[in-house]
Amino acid sequence: MTADRIGERLRRYRRAAGKTLNQVAADAGLTASFLSQAERNLTGVSLSSLASIAKSLQIPLNALFDQPAQAQPDSHVDQRVRYTVGGQLLAYERLSSSFPGNSINAVKMNIPVGYQSELIAHEGVEFSYVLSGEIVYTIEGRDYPLGPGDSVHFDAGKLHCLANATDAPAEVLTMTTMALFDDRPASE
Repeated sequence: MTADRIGERLRRYRRAAGKTLNQVAADAGLTASFLSQAERNLTGVSLSSLASIAKSLQIPLNALFDQPAQAQPDSHVDQRVRYTVGGQLLAYERLSSSFPGNSINAVKMNIPVGYQSELIAHEGVEFSYVLSGEIVYTIEGRDYPLGPGDSVHFDAGKLHCLANATDAPAEVLTMTTMALFDDRPASE
């Protein structure tokens, strides 16, 4: 799905829910200015931000964008689909499946040079392990530079963002208790 469609869908679902930008942003742990830019397709939106927005709007995540299913409990490198949210340069590979009672969701993030995520706070906990390259997590205003083999584990309810300010891409394994996947059929 194109970025234009995501912005249009964000605005349409927000208006259908009768919520203001400020209400959805506050519920999703984002700023109203960021949400406004996302609705106008002026900025990219991370998977975790979309999941927070969908929860605030009480809609399935896949109503906002399509992501690959992972029906089986095993995930093989040659069978995974690499995907982006709205054509961003940040790419994801889904590593975990969905099942009743699941509380861990995992993705491999392929983080391009110069990437800077939005500042967000969301439900759950987050754990990231750097497979290659270098990144910086900023949590509550404190920077945590990480290289290959380094990790960070924190309460995702704290304001945080992720950046790759180096001249090489990075690969990061991220696990969270936040619901990143919604394999229910979306109705348009």
